[in-house]
Amino acid sequence: MPLQNSYVYTQTIIDSDKLLTNTKNTFRYVSQRPYQSKKNPEETGVSVTLLVLYDSTDYGTDKKTGMPRESNVFNSFDVTILNKKSYLDLKKGDTVSLAGFIPEKSFAIGFDLLLRFREIKKVQTDEK
Repeated sequence: MPLQNSYVYTQTIIDSDKLLTNTKNTFRYVSQRPYQSKKNPEETGVSVTLLVLYDSTDYGTDKKTGMPRESNVFNSFDVTILNKKSYLDLKKGDTVSLAGFIPEKSFAIGFDLLLRFREIKKVQTDEK
């Protein structure tokens, strides 16, 4: 019989440096909503939805089809900014970058990443 409640003994490590490097730490801001932790109500901030603009990761090939696996370009994901603010001065379509990854508050459930950062910054671009 396998061990029960084995989650107590496991740890998932999120390589935030690799994520930010391979995506050039450049994302398109989509939306935001206030965040407050259910376990620790003093942990507040903003959950944001971001769109991936770049992804240089080599995901290999699909074993069944032999075709290259798709990158995350144009996929969206959520990130929580734990900055004790309930609103960010960002507009839909702004280009942003993330800073201050918080590994002890970030985790994975299945293939979903729950990422926590301290800061999100608007990036100036040449696009018009």
